[in-house]
Amino acid sequence: MLKGERTTLYLGVDPTGFDLHIGHSVPLRKLKHFQELGHRVILLIGDFTGMIGDPTGKDKTRRPLTREEILANAKDYKKQAGKILDFNNKNNPIEIKFNSTWLAKMTFADVIDLAANFTVQQMIERDMFQRRLKNNQPISMHEFFYPLMQGYDSVAMDVDLEVGGTDQIFNMLAGRTLLDKIKHKEKYVLAVPLLTDSYGTKIGKTTGNVIAISAPPNDLYGKIMSLGDDVIIKTFEYCTDVPMTEIHTIEKELKAGKNPRDYKAKLAYEIVKQYNTEEDAKKAEAEFRKIFASKQKPTEIPEKKIVGSQWSVVSILVELKLAKSKAEAQRLVKMGGVKINDQKIIDWKQEVALKNGDVVQVGKRNFIKIKL
Repeated sequence: MLKGERTTLYLGVDPTGFDLHIGHSVPLRKLKHFQELGHRVILLIGDFTGMIGDPTGKDKTRRPLTREEILANAKDYKKQAGKILDFNNKNNPIEIKFNSTWLAKMTFADVIDLAANFTVQQMIERDMFQRRLKNNQPISMHEFFYPLMQGYDSVAMDVDLEVGGTDQIFNMLAGRTLLDKIKHKEKYVLAVPLLTDSYGTKIGKTTGNVIAISAPPNDLYGKIMSLGDDVIIKTFEYCTDVPMTEIHTIEKELKAGKNPRDYKAKLAYEIVKQYNTEEDAKKAEAEFRKIFASKQKPTEIPEKKIVGSQWSVVSILVELKLAKSKAEAQRLVKMGGVKINDQKIIDWKQEVALKNGDVVQVGKRNFIKIKL
C-alpha cells in the first residue's frame, strides 16, 4: 500500500433507509478521491447485514428489516451515489457489490468458525453494549454477529483498506482481525469524522434530520439553511470542495461576530451546485430569498387532491402529510406555524371549508395547494 501499488478499498452502506444523505457524503467523497488516484474502489451494499441491523450507537436492538424492505431501500442507491462517484469512468469504474453474495451462503459451521476468532470480552467492551448493561437494557445475541459479518466482507473481497465513519471503527477492526487470521494479510482502516452538531448528535436518518443528497435543489438549499450555526464549518470542511484557507477565513469571521446566515447561504449554494448545477443553485438561492426575505409564496407549489371540502385543521394537515400525526398537527397550530391562504390558524379544533386553489402552509417552507 505504501509502495505506490494499486489499492483495493471499499465503503459499506446498509440500506436501512431510502436516502443517501450528506452524512454519507463524507466517506463517499473519500472513495471519489481514491478513484481519481487510480485505485480500485468498491461500494458495498449491505443487503444482508442490513436485515440484521448494526448495533453501533444504539441503546436498543434495531428492528430487523425484511429482504423486500432492504431491496426497496437500495433501489436508487447507485443513482444517488452517482452524485459523487463516477460510475461511468471507463478506465477505472466504481464496482458495486452486495454482501448477500457470500454471507447468505454461509453455513452455521462457517459462522461458528468465524466467531471463534473473537472472545465475549472483546464484543462486550463496545461502548453501546456497556451502556445497555449499565442501564439494564437487553442485548440480543444476533447483535454480536454484526461485526463478524461486516468483518467477513473484507475477507470475501480481499481488500487492502476499508473506509467508514468513526462510529464504525470496532466493526472495521473486526475485518482487520479476520483478514489477518484467515488470509494473513494486513488491512488498513480509514475512519472519517461524523457530521454532528455541537452536542455530538449525528445528522442523518437515525436522528430524523436527513438531508438527502438527491433532494430537489430548492429542498436541499432550504434544509442546509435550517442547519444549526454550530455545524457550518464542519459541513464546509467535510462536504464541499471549498479550499481550507477560505474555510479558516469563514471561521475567523464567524468568531468575530459576522452573521452566520450569510455563510450558511454560501454553504447551501455550494452543496446544491455540487449535486446539481450552478444554475440550479442560483435558482434555489433566489427561491429561498423570495420565500424568506420577501415573505412570498414559492414559484411552484405542489398540488394535493383531497376528497370532500369539510375538514378539521388537524385532519387536513395529516392528510396532506404536513404533519405525521394529529398530535403533531395540534402542536404546529399551537406554535403558530399553520396558515391557510395566509391566514394564521390559532385553534387546532377549527373546522375549515376548503376550495380549489386554497394554499395550506406549515412553517416557512411547506406549502400545499388544494385540488378537490
